[in-house]
Amino acid sequence: MGIFKDLISRHLLDRPTPPSPRPVRCHGIGEALPCCCAAAVTASGEKNVNQKRVLPPNHPDFIRVQRMAGDVITAACDDANYGRRGLSPTIRRPFRGIKWTVDVIDARYVNAFATHTGSIYVTTGLLKYLRYDDAVAAVLAHEVAHVISRHIEETKRRWVMSSFLANFAAELLNAPPGDKATRESWRSLFMRPWYYRQEYEADHLGLILLAAAGYDPRAGPWTYWKFGEIGELAPDDLRSSHPPSAKRVERLSRGKIMDEAMTLFLNADRPGNF
Repeated sequence: MGIFKDLISRHLLDRPTPPSPRPVRCHGIGEALPCCCAAAVTASGEKNVNQKRVLPPNHPDFIRVQRMAGDVITAACDDANYGRRGLSPTIRRPFRGIKWTVDVIDARYVNAFATHTGSIYVTTGLLKYLRYDDAVAAVLAHEVAHVISRHIEETKRRWVMSSFLANFAAELLNAPPGDKATRESWRSLFMRPWYYRQEYEADHLGLILLAAAGYDPRAGPWTYWKFGEIGELAPDDLRSSHPPSAKRVERLSRGKIMDEAMTLFLNADRPGNF
């Protein structure tokens, strides 16, 4: 297990020059969706991300996040951790089209996101806010869960469909042609059930990967509790697309889910310190 973990870290994550955090765009829809994959990147949002400084590979924060990401990705490569549990019907092995990379963006805000190709980004603000390895690993596991569950691709497909439905609803209600606010409201309404479902799915699968990687799964609920403390300061699109933190904490703390994760944790190597 240790050798495999070292190979994952060395060959899947380590690279001499970190790429720009610019998300690749396809048909006007961003493939890197801020705060998981909840909303398409706007032009201004993409510009803001690009202006943030990416830490060099020898920076302690980069090394720390790379190590934790390697642990979680190693767990994700072992289908025994989640395959038989049926945690995500959209997982397809092998992980074609995924090339795992990790970057740390020097930014004060608290955020993490991933692209469908396996590029994961976290901010230094998130590292400072969560502090503990187990909590940061919980965020990384959540992002890995989104990637292997193909949530981002599915979100883009549903985004196109919801845009069509939103335009149809706006025309049905005789909304002015230039009334973008009405169309955005309808699109958010159509997308919200999907957003919630994929977040809950990534929460559960992420908890399993977190535990299998040797990090304390009890850090999962604690992390969402911490996010709840800044919930009111979060952007409107994040609050409308992510379930309430209290509900996420409650679901992950349920006996069956947490007991399953704790069993994996007790049988895994333990790099965390929660």
